Amino acid sequence: MSTLPRMNGRVRSRVAALLLGVALALQAGCRRNVLRVSSIPPDAQVYVQGKVVRLEDSNRRLARKIDEKKARGKELTEEEAEFQKNRKRLQGTPVEYEFESVAAGYSLYVLKRGYRATQTIEYIKPKWYEYPPIDLFVDLLPVTITDTREVEVTLEPDPGRGGGS
Repeated sequence: MSTLPRMNGRVRSRVAALLLGVALALQAGCRRNVLRVSSIPPDAQVYVQGKVVRLEDSNRRLARKIDEKKARGKELTEEEAEFQKNRKRLQGTPVEYEFESVAAGYSLYVLKRGYRATQTIEYIKPKWYEYPPIDLFVDLLPVTITDTREVEVTLEPDPGRGGGS
């Protein structure tokens, strides 16, 4: 039966540094990008990139976690069960939409009965920590950074459709 060779101090230090690096990488946090859309008047329907905003779009990370738990047959927590029950529900403004990438334009379409529909493109400009190579180090921080962008849309009454009611 063979035994493992003894490691000298230099090799042991390198192995320890490598293991520490792997452990830190596994504990790394992430960024969460949220677009919060409000309207005047409130309770309008919002479409982002042509897709209606539902509750599950406000927290995609939680939605994915629930999907993984269900696939494995694991039980959901009370918070997860409540989210699961309502995740397909349509949201009226104000809504939150978890977006994927910065330095991109997002098409917003906002409508409400009795008001003219409004379409706009919202450009998401990167913050200072979202530019390479800084973003790599930010992603390795052991915290979640939430970047919330706010957009307010004013809807005009449509007199032909009972506007302002």
